[in-house]
Amino acid sequence: MEGKPPEILPVKSLPDNDDRPLHPNLPKPPALLLMISPIRTGKSTIISNLLLNSNFFGQDYFDETIVFSPTIHNDKTSRFLRKAATCYDTYSDDTLQGIIDDQSSYEDKSMRPSIALILDDIIGVFKGKGGREPMINSLCSRFRHYGIDLLLMSSQNYRRVNPVIRSNATHMIIGSPFPNVKELNKIFEEMGDSFGGALNMEAIYRKATPNKYDFLYLDLTENPPVAFRNFQEKIAVGGQGYADIVAKGNFNMGEVKDTPIDEKKNQ
Repeated sequence: MEGKPPEILPVKSLPDNDDRPLHPNLPKPPALLLMISPIRTGKSTIISNLLLNSNFFGQDYFDETIVFSPTIHNDKTSRFLRKAATCYDTYSDDTLQGIIDDQSSYEDKSMRPSIALILDDIIGVFKGKGGREPMINSLCSRFRHYGIDLLLMSSQNYRRVNPVIRSNATHMIIGSPFPNVKELNKIFEEMGDSFGGALNMEAIYRKATPNKYDFLYLDLTENPPVAFRNFQEKIAVGGQGYADIVAKGNFNMGEVKDTPIDEKKNQ
């Protein structure tokens, strides 16, 4: 049979029925946000703002917020989050399984609660029973199916994060200052594939973090992926990022800026 060669056509997208207001710079649920941030780099402040500040998700975006954190009852910065969320200072597969079972019990998915699940600095405790893969690894690829609209996982050590978690992250935050050069280089090497190479990735990180508590935020759902300084300023799109533009001598922040979130309101 001759004639016009067969052509692959795009599959029509389903309508986006999520009309909850959200700034376009923030992770669009369902999202797996991986935070790599050393101690004393403002990690708790970022998490509290995301979940309590109305300029971010705020307290009304999710039906329930669940936090696993070994320091949740001792961290003064998290005292307001502690009051607004269901908090556990120890992690167990049984507790996590209970959350999944509750979410799976809804036959009508439209009635299922929207959950924000925060796993703060406990990645090192994930160990599978009887040689099985840790439960959290499989959850990283299936969290959307359980109504977990935000799965936020934090760690001080990137190399300790299981590759399954890293590969399923839809968004990423890299904090500063970051004294562990080996850790940074591992991030630059791995994420550099999406941003024009490790050297370009390092330049983007340096551009994003000139001050203490600044962080690099990556939206990995876009193609090409996008890099921001904090949640406020777009500084790179894929390999055509900060370092490339500077090298060509035509760097102009107006080319890559996006609508900023009001910094004064977020303090």
